[in-house]
Amino acid sequence: MFASSPLPALLHYASLWLSAYAFGLAIIGVGMALERRWPAVLLQSRAGQRFNVAYTGLYLVIVVAVKPLTAAVSVAIVNALGGGFVVLNSHGVGAVASFVIVLLTFDVLEYAFHRLQHTWPVLWKLHSLHHSAVEFNVTVTWRHHWIEVLIKGCLLYPLVGALFKVDPWIVAATSVVFTVGNYFAHLNLRVDLGRYITWVNNPQYHRLHHSSRAEHFDHNFTQLLPLWDHLFDTQWVPAKHEWPDTGLDDGAQPRSLLEAFCWPLRLHAERGAALSDKRVSR
Repeated sequence: MFASSPLPALLHYASLWLSAYAFGLAIIGVGMALERRWPAVLLQSRAGQRFNVAYTGLYLVIVVAVKPLTAAVSVAIVNALGGGFVVLNSHGVGAVASFVIVLLTFDVLEYAFHRLQHTWPVLWKLHSLHHSAVEFNVTVTWRHHWIEVLIKGCLLYPLVGALFKVDPWIVAATSVVFTVGNYFAHLNLRVDLGRYITWVNNPQYHRLHHSSRAEHFDHNFTQLLPLWDHLFDTQWVPAKHEWPDTGLDDGAQPRSLLEAFCWPLRLHAERGAALSDKRVSR
């Protein structure tokens, strides 16, 4: 017998990608409108923004493509660890408490992983793609290396499933909060939160994390709540007029989508070339 046609599956995943990309473009459009009205930095490169929007499309293709793999691995890990130690209420007031518990758990895991990304050289090679953007704006939101999708989907997020048994809609609701918060934190938006600057991650607070100035390195790791930076002594409270330049300290950045896709290999190749030059000069 002939194998069934793969076309329906391809169309399904294409529709998932198109929906995700359309949603992302819509939020980016809203963000860019806000940035034009109240910019933190004027006259940013349109070419750089177009590159980030194009890379977002490529990144989301990979996110959709690996979803069956990450889902299968996640389920296997959760089942192997017992399928959730704590059962959370999904009804009434209990659902609100469950939402808060899941949100805080995801957030502290994101904080811990983010610190590892800046500590472990292998993870930094991947994460430095995100920090290579010399212009900080909403289009940078999904400028992450695609391998990070696999790491988080297969190793980080299953921890929540291993800890809690909870209705999927609560997890989905927290995902919406993190998605909107992620876009908000990357806005090139001059917003003054005053005394509330350390209550939630925001454009000025997160901009310091992307700063190219050495004194700002390894601060403000939080994904959503600066509470974790405060508790673990990694918080830098921005001064009222502190809006530093962003990017890597050496100014490196990808020049093409292919280079972004292969970013860690490029860094390895450059390091190898530098070592070769040193040997030749001796």
